[in-house]
Amino acid sequence: MDMKRITCLLVAVGAVVLITTLASRQTRSATPDEFRFDAANLNDKTLWTQVNAGPYYVSSSLAALCAAPMPANYEAERKANPHAATYITVYVNNVGRKAMFAKELKQFPKGSIIVKEKVAVDSATRTPLLYTLMTKRERGYNPAVGDWEFSVVSGNGTQLQATGKLENCQGCHIAKSDSDFVFGPYRKLK
Repeated sequence: MDMKRITCLLVAVGAVVLITTLASRQTRSATPDEFRFDAANLNDKTLWTQVNAGPYYVSSSLAALCAAPMPANYEAERKANPHAATYITVYVNNVGRKAMFAKELKQFPKGSIIVKEKVAVDSATRTPLLYTLMTKRERGYNPAVGDWEFSVVSGNGTQLQATGKLENCQGCHIAKSDSDFVFGPYRKLK
């Protein structure tokens, strides 16, 4: 082989390796295997800010609107409605903190994460039933609801149960376009 062919072959192999590496990074970042949320970190004040001062009761009118995917071991009522008889505690990461505590909810920046910890009203131990997350993605990810990704995490705070453009989540949040698709009656303004 002459030097010109060897150079072309090396360039082609390098391009294939580069494209494969970039493609695998994009794919890996979107898989549930790479999911990094751990509810134990919600107590880390350098990462998360608690939005509401104490548990916020979710009203019956809101409860009737939402039905997120539930694991098979929840009682029958919870299978039909994750907001029934629950309190929520809401957290926001540092990226979304300024937007969350603005006088009026407007636009959250890419990378904002809002976490709702849901606990049954009658729970003496305050053991979470589940966590729901909203993650602000890149422009164009999910334009119908402001590019938010919705996720449901088990009550132990580590097992991803569903994530993506979850229709049942979007069905409620679409009504809040004036506040970047985020509900906020629980907010304590600083």
